[in-house]
Amino acid sequence: MCIKQLRKNSGFTLIETIIAAVCLVIIALGALSYQYHAAMHNHIAQSQMIATRTAQLLLEDWKNNGGSAEYDPASLELGFIAADEEDWGYFVIVDNLPMYINLSGSEVVHDEEAGVTLRELIVRIAWKGDYTQEAPDADDPYVMLTTYARVDASGG
Repeated sequence: MCIKQLRKNSGFTLIETIIAAVCLVIIALGALSYQYHAAMHNHIAQSQMIATRTAQLLLEDWKNNGGSAEYDPASLELGFIAADEEDWGYFVIVDNLPMYINLSGSEVVHDEEAGVTLRELIVRIAWKGDYTQEAPDADDPYVMLTTYARVDASGG
């Protein structure tokens, strides 16, 4: 009878300990994986937010200039410089995110009777996913915003 009592009070066996350790490892890996993916998606969201705000700034300023074909973001003195790449007009680094910018605009509607011309304004900003200063490829993330401006509204 004494031997049976000692066995009952002996605690965990080796197999029970290994199973508990494996369960803890699986839970810890799941939590670390969640943290890694959350940090990665936060990084992507921050990049998109920076690019969107920069595009909105350019679009609003360009629109206030009446959609002028001679619009130059470098005149804002906010760090926009002419890009050396042929597909991109400007380059800027905002919050350590190097971005290439392409501005395009075209007249869409001209009302002779009212004397009003609408111009479509498009700002496209792209960046490398690895934050290098190389020109982005077609696969790299980008933000494109479009609006319309009255050419006669602000001296454009």
